[in-house]
Amino acid sequence: MGSKDVKKLINMLKTVGVVRKETVTLKYAGNSAVYIDIKKAYGYPETLIMLCKLIWEQIDKKIDCIAAGGYGGLPLAGALAEKYNLQLTLVREKPKTHGRNVWIDGYVPKPGDKIWVIDDVFTTGKSITQMIKTLKPTKAKVIGCSVVVRRSKKKIAIPYKHILNIEELL
Repeated sequence: MGSKDVKKLINMLKTVGVVRKETVTLKYAGNSAVYIDIKKAYGYPETLIMLCKLIWEQIDKKIDCIAAGGYGGLPLAGALAEKYNLQLTLVREKPKTHGRNVWIDGYVPKPGDKIWVIDDVFTTGKSITQMIKTLKPTKAKVIGCSVVVRRSKKKIAIPYKHILNIEELL
């Protein structure tokens, strides 16, 4: 990953206002004095293109699909799928209550498929761990994960890569 591109991304993210210094309640990690709102960056094409470029550099190219869930991961995964012609798996946090009662939309991985998970921010790893659990019945294998920002150094069951540490944005 080129340090010039990472520095450019940091400036882009700061310019669009992804760093919010205010007390917020995080989904799985209690309160924080800083909120990293990567979703805000998805509204700016140049920033989204740079995110895709840097994430693509991390991904094992022997994958069969990418998977994501929620507003944090899906826009980035969708952009990657379109740009690099990848199958896209949409993983729900809970099954739909209308229509078909499914946990997975889009491409449903087949046994033996290799999956790469995409998310915006890594704090506790619970969102990623939940996606892995949801994908397990497909008998596909999650071989890695990429996130934009790493807030903590917690370990999870699969290798994960990040573009930035939170300290680089502060």
